[in-house]
Amino acid sequence: MSQLGSTERRMQILKNISIFANSDDALLRKVAETLTEILAKKGEIVFYKGDVGRKMYIILKGLVKIHDQDYTFATLTDGQVFGEYALLDTEERSASVTAVEDTQLLVLDQKMFYGIMITHVSVLQGILKVLVGRARNNNKLQEELARERAYIIQQSEEIKSRSEEILAQQDEIAKKNAVLHEQNQLITSSIEYARHIQSSLLPEMSEFTKNLPHSFIFYLPKDVVSGDYYWFYEDKITHRFLVVCADCTGHGVPGAMMSFLGTTYLKQIVEFEGVRDTDEILERLNKEIFLALKQGKRDTKDGMDLCMVWIDKPTKTIEFAGAKGQMFVIPPNATEGIAYQGDKIAIGGERAEKCFTRQFFQYEEGTSFYMFTDGYRDQFSGTTNRKFMVSRQRELLLSIRDLPFEEQHKIVSNTHFEWKGKEPQTDDVLMIGYQL
Repeated sequence: MSQLGSTERRMQILKNISIFANSDDALLRKVAETLTEILAKKGEIVFYKGDVGRKMYIILKGLVKIHDQDYTFATLTDGQVFGEYALLDTEERSASVTAVEDTQLLVLDQKMFYGIMITHVSVLQGILKVLVGRARNNNKLQEELARERAYIIQQSEEIKSRSEEILAQQDEIAKKNAVLHEQNQLITSSIEYARHIQSSLLPEMSEFTKNLPHSFIFYLPKDVVSGDYYWFYEDKITHRFLVVCADCTGHGVPGAMMSFLGTTYLKQIVEFEGVRDTDEILERLNKEIFLALKQGKRDTKDGMDLCMVWIDKPTKTIEFAGAKGQMFVIPPNATEGIAYQGDKIAIGGERAEKCFTRQFFQYEEGTSFYMFTDGYRDQFSGTTNRKFMVSRQRELLLSIRDLPFEEQHKIVSNTHFEWKGKEPQTDDVLMIGYQL
């Protein structure tokens, strides 16, 4: 390895790449050692527009241009990166890249990156920053384009004689429209990639139905990706089953970022570290979110509301804890349900140390349980412009609790869409129902 391409030099460059900005030195060293070094001769095309991208390139020394035929979008030099979106999807390259002079490049393969991403939370955070950055850049470009369009219209009305100049400006707008269209395609593919990541982090439904055969999950993201998520885990020793229902701050990509952190840290705390008490799980999750988002250094209220239960079937015991989350329980033959409310503090926010409480209670065979976020009850009606409300939601659950759960799922879904009508969906929706 050349001095120019030493591991330390590579690590320094990686620190300046948004995907790896929050990574520790151990991870940076691991990534640095997997990079391969190549030489692109002057005039050599690194890749063409339309090629399927599976690699990211880092410039060790040299100069390249990003272009579409004769039109050059940008030139990049030492320490800069190109092709990084290929790590997030396999869409066709949106431009060509050519070496302006002999250029030494470092290459990171998409397959290797996937392996790193799945096991390191900091890389997932970096990906979300890239996705959010793309969306913000697109919004800025749209605003700029709208201003230029307004300017062209004004000029055409005031100075009709300058037809040639106006035509030239319109041609420039058309070119920018084409660039905007390509960026929109990139953003769409990136958000679709985020959906793929979110789906891979959610647990398998087969594990849920194996432990809770009489059950349903009504999961309806407001956008392509969701800020609501569910998670469950079976303790192979005690055979208890943990169910989590969570609602993160926001929806869409920002909410999905929080859900990525939530599912990843729950897996770490419960599955890898073996924490079992629900109050301690919430306290640990709060601390991890606080540290991951550096909430002590800035004023941010990002976080999540959730509730969780350990189900112990042999003893017919429920252990419940919540961070603003709640659960509705209907015993067999009961005319009213029981609402179990978690602590009135959320996960995340201004404090790393928070105390949560857990509750224990026995259940009778045939008891129905419903865990949910606020998206279902907060949906506005398409006819009255009123929210569905928690009281109406509980009445609905009381009316269907004796039906098969497949039928319950259909009624919950149909009721939501009938109530919503043509009104836009208010928030992400998640409801989990099961009978023990």
